Amino acid sequence: MTSTHDDDLHRWVRTAGRAPSAHNTQPWSARVVDGRIEVAVVPDRVLAAGDPSCRDLLLSLGAWVECVAVAAAADGRGVVVAATPHLDRLADLPVRGPADADAPVLVLRPDATPYATPFTPDDVRERRTYRGRLEAAPDLRVDAPPLPPGLALLQVDDPAMRHLVRLGGAWTASRPAVAAELVRWLRLGPAHPRYAQDGMTDRMLLLPPALARVAAPLTRRPALHDAALTVAGWAGRAVEAVGRSRSLPPAPAPGEPLEGPQHLVLVARTPGVLGATEALDARLGLPPVDVVDAGRALQRTWLHARRVGLAVAPHSEVVDSPHAVAGLRRRLGLRRSQVALAVFSVGRATAEVPRSPRLTDPTG
Repeated sequence: MTSTHDDDLHRWVRTAGRAPSAHNTQPWSARVVDGRIEVAVVPDRVLAAGDPSCRDLLLSLGAWVECVAVAAAADGRGVVVAATPHLDRLADLPVRGPADADAPVLVLRPDATPYATPFTPDDVRERRTYRGRLEAAPDLRVDAPPLPPGLALLQVDDPAMRHLVRLGGAWTASRPAVAAELVRWLRLGPAHPRYAQDGMTDRMLLLPPALARVAAPLTRRPALHDAALTVAGWAGRAVEAVGRSRSLPPAPAPGEPLEGPQHLVLVARTPGVLGATEALDARLGLPPVDVVDAGRALQRTWLHARRVGLAVAPHSEVVDSPHAVAGLRRRLGLRRSQVALAVFSVGRATAEVPRSPRLTDPTG
């Protein structure tokens, strides 16, 4: 095994560092060893309160794998991905601490057969998340890469989505552990020591400079931090109570054009007991490896959005909130065998789309 080959693998890993993750936590830890890539999970970067089912973690691992595959394809190579038994034991991860390099959840080996993809490393590097106002755009699903069997992208109307996002955001604010976890990943000014590495910056959140200056101390000074969480909890509970007391806006009539940006839900069908008994013990009702594969498909969809000039805004809070996801299920008419894995909006950005920091970004 030549050093040049290992250099290629390291380059693939650096490209994959641009993969999306909840709160930009980047929960993966990859190492190149004996001509393969081993991927472990960093407990410090897992959202123990906000992602107890590990849904976001598994989707982000899938997006990371897809980015490696895209980088390999640019070199005329492919990758063979194998899950290890540790992937089925994510619930046993400690709440804090570094990655255990001896407990990788995925192993990727180079393959001589090129990975068939229309995307390039530049698509991976230039994909962005936009949290501002989105304008309407053509249906993202037209000409998008086909989804694997068992996955579907369903659309939610704009009035219902607005209601569900408010409900999900209020749920986040009203749960102290979840809100504190969110605040931990905020970097609201360049003075933050990790501003250029991870988390959500003031630029990513499109905060006005004056508001960012006022809010930054709330994320770093314990007394202010605790007071802010208390106030946010009161406000969140009030908004949630109002939201729960109201029904979803009336659904559009069949065939009626939907206005506003496109709101999509990645839905997976759970396997039958005889098809995959391991799903019985999965919190999501899906084997973890299937959720990783769904993350790969989701990343392909987002890369396609970038290719056609559209921006994406994820809404994990809708899936996190029991009340919001219940409303989502009713609106979509989901069956018990269907699981909403990801919710996101797509449209044309109305301002510059900021670049998020990454641990693998060049320094100096």
